[in-house]
Amino acid sequence: MAIKSSQVNATDLDFDTIADNIKTYLKGQEKFKDYNFEGANLGVLIDMLAYAGHIGGLNTNIAASEMFLDSAQIRKNVVSRAKDLGFTPASEKASLAVVDMKMTNVRNVDQSIPTENDMICARGVKFQTVYDGVSYNFVCNDSVVPVRENETFTWKNINVQQGQYITDQFIFDNQIKNSKFVLSNARVDKSTLEVSVNSGGTISKFTLSTDVSTIQSSSKVFYTQENEEGFIEIYFGDGVLGQGLVDGDTISATYISVDIAHVENAKLFSLIDPINGFSNATITTTTASRGGAEKEDIESIKFKATKFYTSQNRLVTLNDYKAKVQEYYPNADAVAVWGGEDNNPPEYGKVFIALKPQNADYLSETEKSVVLNNLNKLNMLTVRPQIIDADIVKILISSTFKYNPALTTLTAGELETLVKNTIVKFDTDNLNGFDAIFRHSNLTKTIDEADSAILSNTTNIRLRKKLDGTVSTNPKGYTLSMGNALFNPHSGHNADAGGIVTTTGFKVGGDSVNTYYFDDDGKGNLRRYYLSGATRIYKDSAAGTVNYATGLISINAFILTSTVNADTSIDFTVIPSGNDVVAERGNLIDISSDDIKVSAEVDTIASGESSAGVGYTSTSTSSY
Repeated sequence: MAIKSSQVNATDLDFDTIADNIKTYLKGQEKFKDYNFEGANLGVLIDMLAYAGHIGGLNTNIAASEMFLDSAQIRKNVVSRAKDLGFTPASEKASLAVVDMKMTNVRNVDQSIPTENDMICARGVKFQTVYDGVSYNFVCNDSVVPVRENETFTWKNINVQQGQYITDQFIFDNQIKNSKFVLSNARVDKSTLEVSVNSGGTISKFTLSTDVSTIQSSSKVFYTQENEEGFIEIYFGDGVLGQGLVDGDTISATYISVDIAHVENAKLFSLIDPINGFSNATITTTTASRGGAEKEDIESIKFKATKFYTSQNRLVTLNDYKAKVQEYYPNADAVAVWGGEDNNPPEYGKVFIALKPQNADYLSETEKSVVLNNLNKLNMLTVRPQIIDADIVKILISSTFKYNPALTTLTAGELETLVKNTIVKFDTDNLNGFDAIFRHSNLTKTIDEADSAILSNTTNIRLRKKLDGTVSTNPKGYTLSMGNALFNPHSGHNADAGGIVTTTGFKVGGDSVNTYYFDDDGKGNLRRYYLSGATRIYKDSAAGTVNYATGLISINAFILTSTVNADTSIDFTVIPSGNDVVAERGNLIDISSDDIKVSAEVDTIASGESSAGVGYTSTSTSSY
């Protein structure tokens, strides 16, 4: 009696299961019911059929998976599925730095002084930096006109990007339908791509299309897409969605080719290309290089494509803004968006966007302008987006751990390094967003687990926040929110020793000699003092207020003339009331890697160095 077809499992695709299914089927046939398939020639044929079935099923399964965005694994398929949703993956991004430049004693051979237009720092002028012993090229990405004072020329805010400019040229052939032109370099920063068309001697600039709803038949636009090999293709309109080209038109595409190695935090630059024959330039870096990134990876494309489709290329909801900001600035570590009605104080008609870039705390003004200009193209007229700096609260860690030297081959110093690296990794893994919470118990557990020899740890924290001061001849007041309650167990706590507030130094109007600091009296009063030796000389015992319950520090108006920090800021350090730290809206919490203090102590009981705990010491868990 033949086996019923329903008894064969057709969904199993692995080799052994297919082979067993074939054997089961054949054993159900009268001719093969007593046949021994093992070692027989028929067994070889069965294996061949199983192999073919396995490979065929596997390929079918893979092909089916590659048809859907959430299951596709091959980049070209992911890009294609994202294209169906109207999403274009981000390209490579060149690192950007902002520099000022000055030339003195600038005279022509005939001793005449060049004009400002003679000394324009043009797009494509090359600069160079040396980082870790390797030279890298940067190029000016826009023309900058200098300011001239006699024979001194000064250029302000020159944007220089890593890489080199490349120009590709193509000839349009109307015999080729749906012509697409592949850029020659695989590492294109699309934000720098400029396209022009020479038609019959008339050169026209074409712009990248971002919204087809605004395109007319005469619109001079071009489109881009990533091809199967990962190269960027450009193509043009068909006379309906954008102006079409005519036979013989010459297309020029100029862009920055991004270096494979991104240079982050480069601060020293030199001029390579002379400007009008002059190269004696002094260059000052105002923003170190940052923002370099590889093309968007598969997982990011999958995540953002659906968000982009939901937003429908318009900015209505807060999620729309967040999706677009991440598209325009793919190097963001964290993005927070909230409505003006939820701001403190409320500012109706605004959308606030806090953005922290990779490898830096703040966006440059140039970066803010680029993102804001892109948002304004899609923004509703009644709502104004505003990009603000992330409010960063630094957590200062002081940890003492006890260990048993019999359980490790590491020295005390090596264990200290291990624990410090563990804390840095904890920061990276847990505090990388605006909604993060620092949980003290999780950190202490992580420290204990760093090595089997570590038996316990006592870890204390402080909080530090930067106050951006304004140097002026007019008095100015400030407020600073730590976003967390502050340690104040009783009125007047630690008043004689300066309370729980410490700051970096600054100078005030009317006193050019002394460097001043702030502390508190434990009763909610901020005090301003200078040091005479080790003695605090208080000049203002009511310089502001400290709200221990909310963490708000208010500073009365005073004249700030300078600070010990290079950026005219004052660092405020406080002791929080609890060990867990939360981030307010627009705030980021971050463990300061430069302020991690780690100390190893031998556990004398565990090591057998002491009897019954005699001489055993423990570190206080109280807050400083």
